[in-house]
Amino acid sequence: MGEKTMSGYPSVDKPWMKHYSEATLNYPFPRLTVYSYLEEKVSEYLDDTAIVYFGKKIKYSTLLENIKRTAAGFTAIGVKAGDIVAIALPNIPENIYCLYALNYIGAIADMIDLRSKGDTLQRYLEMSHAKVAVVCDMFAENTLSVLNTTDIHTVVVASPLDSAPSHLRLFAKIKQAKYKYTGCAVSWSDFFTGSNVIPQPHTDPDAVAFIAHTSGTTSAPKGVMLTNMNVNSLINQYISIGFKHSKGDIMMNQVPPFLAYSFLSFHMPFSMDMSVTLLPEYRPDLFAKNLKKYKPNHVFAGPGDWSNLLSNKQTDYSYLITNASGSDKLDETTKRNIEAVLQKGGCKNPILEGYGMTECCSAACTQQPWNMVYGSVGTPLPEVNLCIFDNDANAELKYGEVGEICISGTTVMKGYYCDEEATKEALRCHPDGEIWLHSGDLGYIDENGNVYLIGRLKRLIVRYDGIKVPPTSVENVLVKHEAVSACCVVGAPDVEHGRGQKPVAFVVMANGVSAQALTDTLVELCKSELPEKYIPVSFLQINALPLSANGKVDYRALEKEAAKLKV
Repeated sequence: MGEKTMSGYPSVDKPWMKHYSEATLNYPFPRLTVYSYLEEKVSEYLDDTAIVYFGKKIKYSTLLENIKRTAAGFTAIGVKAGDIVAIALPNIPENIYCLYALNYIGAIADMIDLRSKGDTLQRYLEMSHAKVAVVCDMFAENTLSVLNTTDIHTVVVASPLDSAPSHLRLFAKIKQAKYKYTGCAVSWSDFFTGSNVIPQPHTDPDAVAFIAHTSGTTSAPKGVMLTNMNVNSLINQYISIGFKHSKGDIMMNQVPPFLAYSFLSFHMPFSMDMSVTLLPEYRPDLFAKNLKKYKPNHVFAGPGDWSNLLSNKQTDYSYLITNASGSDKLDETTKRNIEAVLQKGGCKNPILEGYGMTECCSAACTQQPWNMVYGSVGTPLPEVNLCIFDNDANAELKYGEVGEICISGTTVMKGYYCDEEATKEALRCHPDGEIWLHSGDLGYIDENGNVYLIGRLKRLIVRYDGIKVPPTSVENVLVKHEAVSACCVVGAPDVEHGRGQKPVAFVVMANGVSAQALTDTLVELCKSELPEKYIPVSFLQINALPLSANGKVDYRALEKEAAKLKV
């Protein structure tokens, strides 16, 4: 048989498929709900440890039992299939019980940042029309204060101490009592033990399982409807490509639980007979210390977490097998520096980056140990198709050409909740007749199927003369200087010409170096590698890049600061 003729179009040729075995491409994909998928997988290892929480071990048999008891609790307070329940909890066992329990009865979990309050929280609750909310005791007042404007009739209050070992509870001040008798609020213990009538499980694999919210870094946050098939397909693909693991391996989960990325951090290890160590508080500054304390084999984290290794004196990383980084891109220089620290500490495995978005269940591409291409965010997963699209020409672009990254496949969302206009804008029918998810990201694909991320369409800085400056191209040059530990380039209004923008760089300097003192040096560095019109007109020093609730750089906050400049 002759070699396949290449058409020149990535979505047609799918060159990344050559990286996958026949076994991967033919891996069975059962049509199940998220809960049923879990139950089927763990039925073979019920006595193994599923969760480790402050040293307390919870077996898989107990996990399933607690999920069903939680489902009974929801049913007792009137929750039924199709209802939406707001979940605003930290990484605690109760969060996991709730997500699976709601899926068990066919209800939908609306995953909300537990720190939300005021107008933001009110907007989330009004949008979903949720009648029940499960919240953390430390932030319960935020929910109780906006109840009058929502449909909420029951607030279940859970505490990080509810599942903690008894010796920890003895030395902690439990705050639940103050909420217990406010009429609509009920403690987790009362809710959990309120009913022993286990309902019948829901079985529709195409039903919406979760609502996860977009980060809102470039536009208003939207509620993404993810189905059972979306979630299970993603997990199934990671299993099928031969995710390297052993029975009893430890996954450390410190990812904020309101992210779609977080669900991957426990649904996948549960499906592979691993145990999950839950950390209730998201602390990127303690990432290295937590690695030392818990010695996990697998970690899904973000650039802010991994960067913490650069300022830590820990020397042993030999236990790490999977070093996954998501939510935002690591620049190549920083990534190589972190990997040097890992290798020095005995970890032989690179940091595996990926690419995705909430709208495709968090992941569309991933790097593989056997196909590491620096600068790339990996190749598409086996059930994902990618194309690079020219919106002006309404046509797919060829290899190496830069355009909008578009995604199709089994992980693509059903749509945005109660936002038909935004759904139509994101999910579009292309000339090939397929529905494609428009990511809003710029990138290109090479002939080996490697995907390269250039930046956000909405982040492009458009100068007065129409020249478009991609911020990441400038950022990648600036971080090459040893004194620049992080940076972000945004557009500032061009006062001189009365239209367009000029690039401005916000820089985080290392070792007390002044950005002002190095301005000439940074300009020369940019001149050596960039077109003249890409060079920032100003370098502003800041202590740290602002982050959104999702752990991504908050570009809009920096754009507001840049708007104050007269450039």
